[in-house]
Amino acid sequence: MKTIKLIITILLLATVLLSFQPDDEKQFEFSYPKRDKTKITLKAHNFKKFSKEWRGTDYYYYAEGKDGMICSVLYYKLNDDEKLTLVDAPKAAMNGPEINAAYAFAYFINYSNLKKYEDNNASWGQATDDFMFQQNDIRNFNGIKINQKHMYAYCMPDKDLFVNIHLSKVNCTAEDSTTMRQILMSLSKLK
Repeated sequence: MKTIKLIITILLLATVLLSFQPDDEKQFEFSYPKRDKTKITLKAHNFKKFSKEWRGTDYYYYAEGKDGMICSVLYYKLNDDEKLTLVDAPKAAMNGPEINAAYAFAYFINYSNLKKYEDNNASWGQATDDFMFQQNDIRNFNGIKINQKHMYAYCMPDKDLFVNIHLSKVNCTAEDSTTMRQILMSLSKLK
């Protein structure tokens, strides 16, 4: 009899805990318009809808979650000179592949608009992976103290496209950091 009561108690507890799970997780798709094999997906419950816009030859997605977390996805289109210096030269120097997340990673970490404010940098992922990752904190922005966490994923879906997936949140908690990391780990690239 005690065993049955214990099982019922565990089932009730599990039901209650599951009812407090975040909103249903959605899968979002991103791609560079009219280009095959540039699709990237991510799963998140924070965002409802992403706005889309052309920025010259680049394509940009943006959403802000109800919890204040921001997500953006930038498809950065390389011009011929950039392709030569950012892809062809490293490829030749390393005898590397034509498409490699490391090329995008190197570009974005070296040319970050926020580089002078970044602190507590950490990166992970291998050049052989579809994505490479970075995180950092911004604690002071133009003399104003803030607690802002940034996490990034970088990939290269085509010979002339780099992608920067960016998550950020002001007053970021440890739970927010975990959520951001889970979103990045859900990333998938169409092959």
